[in-house]
Amino acid sequence: MLTDTQKKALDQSIYDYLAIHHPSVASVLVSSTDTVTIPAADAPPPPPGPTLLEKKWSSVLRLQKKVLDLEAQMKRSGVGMKGAGGTLQAGKMLPAFDQPPKQSRGHRGGGITSCAIHPTHNTIATSGEDGAVKIWEWETGEFLQTLKGHTGGVQDVAFSGSGHMLASSSADLTIKLWDPEKNYQCVKTLRGHSHNISRVRFIAPNDDHLVSCSRDNTVKFWEASTGFCTHTVEEHEGWVRALAVRSDGTEFASGGNDSYINVYKISSKEITTTLSGHDHIVTSLAYPPMPPASKSPDPATLNLLISASRDKTVRLWDTQTGSNLHTFTDHDNWVRDVIIHRSRNYAISVSDDKSIIIWDLKNKRKLRKCEDAHGHFVTCIAMHSSRMILTTGGVDNVMKSWVVK
Repeated sequence: MLTDTQKKALDQSIYDYLAIHHPSVASVLVSSTDTVTIPAADAPPPPPGPTLLEKKWSSVLRLQKKVLDLEAQMKRSGVGMKGAGGTLQAGKMLPAFDQPPKQSRGHRGGGITSCAIHPTHNTIATSGEDGAVKIWEWETGEFLQTLKGHTGGVQDVAFSGSGHMLASSSADLTIKLWDPEKNYQCVKTLRGHSHNISRVRFIAPNDDHLVSCSRDNTVKFWEASTGFCTHTVEEHEGWVRALAVRSDGTEFASGGNDSYINVYKISSKEITTTLSGHDHIVTSLAYPPMPPASKSPDPATLNLLISASRDKTVRLWDTQTGSNLHTFTDHDNWVRDVIIHRSRNYAISVSDDKSIIIWDLKNKRKLRKCEDAHGHFVTCIAMHSSRMILTTGGVDNVMKSWVVK
């Protein structure tokens, strides 16, 4: 089902194509719909090259080819696709560093600070120190639009679980909510932090509650529909830089300059565990993504949390017992960001040493490393929970989409 905005965009792109190649047919379309905008007589001619409709159609063809290639690969390996609601089981679905990634440029200044992948659309959002939020098409790497409104560096972006909302947090002390169904119109601005807002996350299972952390040493809870701050947690002794929310919405964790990780129950906002072990700033935290509805998670992975730090390590934790299950130590500089793979068997981290490392969580070892993944510090990483999409960003202002197989 298409939204009203998507229907209007489709009608307009069909008209633009027909106006160039079949003007008489285009006039018929105009008479049958009120969603098409006809350019003024003195408007400049469209730029040379393929129209939006042709670009989208090319994307569909490329996607169909990928599906056919994947089905052939699965057939050769003797692995099939499950029925409706099933999951794709071909390979490990890890980034293939031996194949060149798609590269996209657009941010300026101090680099890309974060990236997020829409759960259902083929789009990626990035934020930058240039104060911009940018939207890209992941299939082609094509730049789509810039979201303007922040007046300071944008530190983080996050899509809600349904994809109906995008949140961004900034050094301008605000969180902005953008509606993808309304061409990413800014629908709300949240104010309450008194310093740089480092991270923002939606809380499952709905889109109406968020949590953020800031250089003002606090973690704040928000109601999206009203824009009100509903609760403030003041448990850290310094800048709170990292934040993660468990996929079932029952728990969250925060970390920062005091090198501690606090784990809280969301219902009570009370600390259940404090994790200590890092000896420098905690830069990133991640829980495992929600497994497919058709698959029960391994009980051993239910309480996992992973952290990254400026002490050059990645640590795996059990939030129930507070145990440090393992410390990974192969990075040569600050570790900026880390995620847990959707299989819950791997973690992937990025660092100021310009590398990306895949960690085998079961066997507690480094599985694969990509040296010089970016031309400068690698600052962020995101992976889709079900599609074969992994993207990274860096201080070099380049977003890269890696082949996953």
